[in-house]
This record gives sequence, C-alpha cells and structure tokens, in this order.
Amino acid sequence: MFKVVHFLNQFFGGIGGEEKAHIAPELREGAVGPAKGLQLQLGDEAKIEASVLCGDNFFAENGEEAKARTVELVKKVRPQLLMAGPAFDSGRYGFACAEVCQAVSTSMSIPCVTAMHPENPGVDASRSYKNLSVYVIPTAESVAGMPDALRKMAALAKRLAAGEAIGPALEEGYLPRGIRRDEIAEKTAAERALEMLLAKLSSKPFVTEIPWLRWARVAPAKPLPDLTKATIAVATTSGLVPWGNPDQFWARRNTKWAKYALAGHDSMEKGKWEAVHSGYNTAVVGENPNYAVPLDAIRELEASGAFGSLYPYYYSTTGGQGAPQVMEKMAREMSQDMKSAGVDGVLLVAT
Repeated sequence: MFKVVHFLNQFFGGIGGEEKAHIAPELREGAVGPAKGLQLQLGDEAKIEASVLCGDNFFAENGEEAKARTVELVKKVRPQLLMAGPAFDSGRYGFACAEVCQAVSTSMSIPCVTAMHPENPGVDASRSYKNLSVYVIPTAESVAGMPDALRKMAALAKRLAAGEAIGPALEEGYLPRGIRRDEIAEKTAAERALEMLLAKLSSKPFVTEIPWLRWARVAPAKPLPDLTKATIAVATTSGLVPWGNPDQFWARRNTKWAKYALAGHDSMEKGKWEAVHSGYNTAVVGENPNYAVPLDAIRELEASGAFGSLYPYYYSTTGGQGAPQVMEKMAREMSQDMKSAGVDGVLLVAT
C-alpha cells in the first residue's frame, strides 16, 4: 500500500469560505473533504495519510512562502504520491494546485496528480513547467463533476503507484503538457503527412502530431462617430499600481485586475506608483510612471479638445506570462465595467 498526501483549499477542507481564505498551510491527519471520496476510489491499494489545507488568498498573496510551507508539511508524511484538487474552474485554487504539484515533485522526486477544468489558469501554469512527473486530469466546470474527477484521478494514481508506464496525453486522458518525446516511427514524416492530408480531404478522422492553438478572430470596433465628445478610458498590462501594490498583483501569471483613480492628477508622479511585472525592467517605470500610463500627454490632449473627457480611473493588470483564457476573462470584465460607466473608447498603452 502506498501513502498519499492530498492538497486542498479552505473551502473543500471544510474550514470555511472567503472569510477563511487567509489561512496558512496546515496539516490534517487522514482524508478530509473530497479526499474521503478519493479514498474510496483508491481502495486498498493506497491510503491518504494526511491532507494539507491552504487558504486561496494566502497562497495568492504569499506564493513562495505557501509552497515552502506545503513542501515542509508533505515531507513530514513521506508519501509516494501527492494529489491536489480537483479545482474545477476555480482560478486561485487551480493555480495553487499547479504550483504545489510542481514544488513537491521537484523537491521530493515523487509524481503528482491534480485535476481542473481545461480553461483553468492552473493548466497553463502547470504546462509551462513541462514536468514529466505532474499530471492534470480534465474536469467539468463545477463540482457536479466531482465523482468523475475523483474516479479518473484515482485510476491514474494507482497506475503511477504500480510503476506502470504512462503513455501520451491523448491516449491516457490527461491534459497535454507540451512535452515531446523521441520515438522511432515505422513511416517517414512525408508518408505520415501525406496520410493525414488524404484523410483530411476525405473527411476521415486524423490526429496531428503537432497541435496548435486556434485563436478566435476579433473584429475591430467601429470608429467613434465624434471623438471630441467621447469619454476615453486608459488600460494597461504593465502592472502599474499605487505604491505598495494594494491589490497584490503577481509579477507573472497574474489573475487580477483593478482600476485606480486619476481624478486630480495631471501626471503620474514618481514615488506614488510602482510596476509589478516580470517581463521588463520596472525600474524605468518607477522613475517615470507616465511610461506606463501617459497621463501627462493625455491631459494635454484632453485640454486641446482632441477628445471629450478622460474617464477618472485607469484599468490595470499584469500581462507577463498571462494565460490566454485568464486575460480574455479579465478583458471581458473590464469592458463590462467600462460600458456600465459610459466609456466610449479605450486607449491600451503598449508596455
């Protein structure tokens, strides 16, 4: 019988909802919450020795500390496998599951199994590591898919514990990790490509060897009928926030956005703003925040009558290594907020 540790958040751990999202990682003996159902699926082949609980907000705001504490707690149990989630479509929970699996796997050299909806930002976070020892099982969006998720997680866990070789994602049912392995093929690349082409032309099923993302086409918005009467908002992916980062943006893989007041300011003053971003030299923006939000130039245009008025808030998020699904979700939320506030057009500042 192999030992398992299960990672879950405060909600599924039965501690509470958002009011308990600040709790630091803690160890509980045995199976907790959904791990009880997971234990039934594992049967006599494995035992969930302990569960590690961590609040969503604590992990989001103290990522490195949360990972270090979790690894320390897991090491006390010395399991042969870590399981996390399922997180379904919960972004913070999914991200935490992905990061914990990566941290435990690399620190303890054990396999890890988690589960979440394919559009959860945790999927892209996990895929970016390309870790051969971490597997992400696809789930439904909501907890209605709990039984199926636990069944699939347990099935893969038992195979890993038995030392079985796990095949490619499309064959085994876990989500692709962006990992390519060398194989000896019976046919040349030209022969395989021709077979796929003929299958496609004949409307027969085929599977490409190099899958690629299909990006949705976005039609450009129509020009504003009268810019001199338009209310214009400013948005930035530079991660520019008030000094102190009050909303706790992450420097990479950020999942939050916020809007900050511009009323009463003619420029972005040094010392009052900072940039939270891992993809460029933020010291430049720290010296002159107008590089991220060019309020000085915008006020001049506003005064000259180039456009009607500036919306009294700017919208900000951090775009570094942002998961496409997460960035798209934040864009929808921002645009809905702008629309309800009567904004006519948006200036998206380049980083």
